[in-house]
Amino acid sequence: MTARHRILTLILLAGALVARGQDLRTGIPTADGGFLAAGEYLAWLDAEGEVVRTRPLQRPLVALAAVGERLYGVDEGGRELLELTADGAVKGREKLPVQGCLRALYADGNTLWTVTDSGEIAHRSGVSEWKVFDFNTQYAGFYPRMDFRAVAAGGGSVMVAGLGPDGRPAAYTSARGTVWNERLLDYSEQGQSSLFTAEPMSLNYDARQDRFYLVGTGGSSLALPGCSHCNSLTRYPVETLFIRIAADTKNLLLGSDGFRRVEER
Repeated sequence: MTARHRILTLILLAGALVARGQDLRTGIPTADGGFLAAGEYLAWLDAEGEVVRTRPLQRPLVALAAVGERLYGVDEGGRELLELTADGAVKGREKLPVQGCLRALYADGNTLWTVTDSGEIAHRSGVSEWKVFDFNTQYAGFYPRMDFRAVAAGGGSVMVAGLGPDGRPAAYTSARGTVWNERLLDYSEQGQSSLFTAEPMSLNYDARQDRFYLVGTGGSSLALPGCSHCNSLTRYPVETLFIRIAADTKNLLLGSDGFRRVEER
């Protein structure tokens, strides 16, 4: 089999996986301008969002982040932080000092952030010890108990998002990860004020635009700039938008039922 035939076979295989509902749920930009995405399999995509090659995974990944040359992931169970090889094989497992299940990862330089469904926010810089902030304990009676689903950091800020006891989404921001303030999720649409009601799937910080993006169910993508009254909502034709990945010149959007879109920045 020639190299060209092998590539075509891998592309067809990736298409078959998507057709069976095995969605790509998370990802990161790569140094060559493409993307590394994961779900029930690992996929390398070029700058146009086309699958170049794939690798099967033992367990589906719901979060992916890279700190330097170290690649990390979280599977559906969320009990361990997985360290992966460049080819996606698990080479290390770490149990974090948290009570809940890990639900998201995000790398800001050499700092790795994660959140749990029990309201914990943890981060580690380089190879230092994990620092854990128990949001639900520290803010008991002030903020509602949170089931965190998303985290992102950049521009000197950290943002986390999740669901409260009533099932409504909420987001909070911090400069150092120790004092948190609520970030309102309202936006203006056709002259009317509305509230973001989607279930959060992930957060992303866009350095070029200096703003966060919160994506979720209903194909919703909420832009959260520094101006707290300037939020804006974009809807995509997909039931659930899993992630928005910002690269140098393009964004990759991944959603349910194989939704995949590349947008020029």
